[in-house]
Amino acid sequence: MNITTMQILALLGCIAGAALVFGIGFYEGLRAGKREAFDTGYQRGLQAHRHELHRLHEQRDKAQHEHTITRLDAAQAIEQLTSELDTCKAKITTLQNRALTEADADHLIAMADKLSLAANTFAGLRSNDQAETCRRLSNTARAMFDRYWQTLPVLEVEVME
Repeated sequence: MNITTMQILALLGCIAGAALVFGIGFYEGLRAGKREAFDTGYQRGLQAHRHELHRLHEQRDKAQHEHTITRLDAAQAIEQLTSELDTCKAKITTLQNRALTEADADHLIAMADKLSLAANTFAGLRSNDQAETCRRLSNTARAMFDRYWQTLPVLEVEVME
């Protein structure tokens, strides 16, 4: 069997063509594989980042919620303290307006003494109505004086053992 030059060239051409088709197929397969791998990696990365982003959003929302609750608790505490303070101030004002001072008590006893003197004077002048009125006023002033001393707070003494 004699192989001619044309046959050898045709064989080489077929081999070269087959190598060229194989090379182009390999290259296209490589590109498609890279593209598929890139798409898969991109999807995985995208999914991971979405998960991370979702987790961060949840943390932010939780922190905002806790901050809001803390602010509301603080506002309620301030409101309660303000209300308590207003109540205490009103109580102090009422007690200050209602309370007798020690000087007031001294004046009451002085008035009671003067009213007793006036009652005795009216009784000596035989003006019994005026004397009785002065005695009642004197007794009332003494009762107010006694009430003042009874309502004074007792000093608390700490006993040392």
